[in-house]
Amino acid sequence: MIIDTLSVVIFVIVWGIPVFMVVRGYLKMNTDNKKSAINDFWSRHFIFTIGFMVIGLFFTHLGTLFAVSIIRIIGIVLMILGGFFSVLTTWKESKIRSMLILIVLSIIISVNVI
Repeated sequence: MIIDTLSVVIFVIVWGIPVFMVVRGYLKMNTDNKKSAINDFWSRHFIFTIGFMVIGLFFTHLGTLFAVSIIRIIGIVLMILGGFFSVLTTWKESKIRSMLILIVLSIIISVNVI
């Protein structure tokens, strides 16, 4: 298992900066907003849509970084599930937006598979 230094730097930048920004924003919130944010993050809707897609993308990136295909496959499956649930929940509101989600997620998955 050969890990390229540039890949590790990109991984840390791509995942470290957003995590730092979210944690910093959370710490600056007042207690009512913190409770609201926690409730939003633990809702079934968030977990099955955004949560699955972000965790899937993280696992796919991690699997690619360490050249472990099973982690990458798990990540791709989670991204597909998150995209499917996201399209289902968005379909009621806007069919165009749900098709846009499907197209963007399909492009992301095809780039990760190749």
